[in-house]
Amino acid sequence: MTIYEQIKHILNDRIGEVITSKEVKEVLLKTYGTNPSSIILSDYCYNRYNHGIAFNKHLFVYMNRSTYKYIGENALYTGLVFQRPKGAEADQIVGEWTNGLFAFYENDQIIESSNEGDPAYISKKQVAKLYEEYFDILKFEMTTLNCKATELRHLIGRLGEFFCVLQTGGELARQTNQHGFDVLNNGRRISVKTTAQDKSFISINQNTFDQFDDFFVVQYIDDDFKVLFYGPKEQVPLSRVYGNKYEVNISALKKIRKEQS
Repeated sequence: MTIYEQIKHILNDRIGEVITSKEVKEVLLKTYGTNPSSIILSDYCYNRYNHGIAFNKHLFVYMNRSTYKYIGENALYTGLVFQRPKGAEADQIVGEWTNGLFAFYENDQIIESSNEGDPAYISKKQVAKLYEEYFDILKFEMTTLNCKATELRHLIGRLGEFFCVLQTGGELARQTNQHGFDVLNNGRRISVKTTAQDKSFISINQNTFDQFDDFFVVQYIDDDFKVLFYGPKEQVPLSRVYGNKYEVNISALKKIRKEQS
């Protein structure tokens, strides 16, 4: 019995459970006498690629170095696949699963992408999944931990980028903010801003103003995302300059939206 078969046997009735590598090693040692140092659960993950290991045996979703979610063989998994290249300090995305079908990226890009020379992009199916998962986290933070949306700026900011992709049909840049834009749609670079404020203002960095084409402002209010503005940056009603930032009144964006509706 291979280690792979041993793992399947001991976890046969635990589909969907989160387990630790320590637990699996202890059970395999007790049941089969398997050497714990020979058991590497990351070799059997849907979302983890280890160079030099055949990517054809999948049982787990990697959570961290010691924790895994067991989903079993031939799961209808949707998610990104990560790899840590030798000598690298951070993971890289090398492919993706969609409902149990896997595809490696080619030349650091999604296979169907034709944006040669641009940053690699994440498919809209993956964005839809991420949008759902991030929204669950947002609801948990607000309802269970009693956080206000205005205190979760990074979380709603990322949700705003996903929302922009789903609304425009564009593509989410993996290298978010590095090039001054967050989404690419038909060659147009979109800078996305998300706010949970009903008043106040939106700020735009002057140093990156020439690095995007369109401006997309989304507001999270009343448990929903609403587009306040989407159009060329030249049409943004810049109110004032503060330091190295342009400031745009939310009330001015609402006025434009009302006039256009």
